[in-house]
Amino acid sequence: MNDIQINNNQLTVTITGMDKLWGFKNRLIIPLDHVSDMTIENRKQLNQDGKWRVVQFREPGLGLPWKQVGTFYGNHKRSYLNVSGNEHILFVSLTNEKYDYLFLTVNNPDELLSEFKRAKQKALNKSGIAFRLVEGGATFSIRLSNH
Repeated sequence: MNDIQINNNQLTVTITGMDKLWGFKNRLIIPLDHVSDMTIENRKQLNQDGKWRVVQFREPGLGLPWKQVGTFYGNHKRSYLNVSGNEHILFVSLTNEKYDYLFLTVNNPDELLSEFKRAKQKALNKSGIAFRLVEGGATFSIRLSNH
């Protein structure tokens, strides 16, 4: 399982229990401005959206039908997974990080998603006016600032 905190403009993922051993990691700390998107999905949605295609080869980690922990590769992308079961998977898209994606099972996905949106909005408000346009699967952001 994962314990996720959002504070000080950082996303901190603390891996708990035996998952630390299986995934060869105990913590990920990612600046919030490197988190481009966060959604809550189940495995069926991830398959339909094509997001699960980046999970093809495991190195190192654990890969069982009901449990995946560790680093996975696919479609020239690197992902970190700590997933148990098929529901409540937090899918995180990253930029300028070691991993392109995170797939994480969490106890409180709706609460985390709301907290993430508030933190991102707060950061955007500090930087000026922001526009976000989603077109054909691509996201474009435009920021205007007084600086």
